[in-house]
Amino acid sequence: MTFWMVYGLHQRAPAHRHKSEMSAMEEAKRLARQNPDVEFFVLEATHHVVKRDVDVTDIGTGKRWTDDIPF
Repeated sequence: MTFWMVYGLHQRAPAHRHKSEMSAMEEAKRLARQNPDVEFFVLEATHHVVKRDVDVTDIGTGKRWTDDIPF
């Protein structure tokens, strides 16, 4: 699921995902015309990373999980 975004240097974070590189290029050109002193970059998503697990580490307290909740 590749997509492209347009980023203006020192501007707000990009919010719109373009479905094609051409669409992002056209948007970058439009924005550059409206903002002559701002550099615009077309960014392509190349990787997708998600953390999906939770790690629990016994830190040596000697206590074990039980049904007797102390609070």
